[in-house]
Amino acid sequence: MKVNVFDTHVRTRDGRYLHFDVLIEGNDQGRANQFAQDWMAERGLQGDDIEQSHCQFCHSEPAHPEVAAAISSKGYFIIPLQGC
Repeated sequence: MKVNVFDTHVRTRDGRYLHFDVLIEGNDQGRANQFAQDWMAERGLQGDDIEQSHCQFCHSEPAHPEVAAAISSKGYFIIPLQGC
């Protein structure tokens, strides 16, 4: 499986900075943005707490088996980078 990586930066209203990658099949930025919102909501960050500065396509890469399994079941995989 080949996945596309969306580099995502979020500043929460309480001043925290989050940086993470959203990995999905396909190049639909709207889906990547929705998955980023879903992932943040799972961590207790409600929609009104989030000011998403951008979620943009970065590159494509072959998927590690763990990543491929998550994408097959949930539609996405998140790689936390900063502040997560």
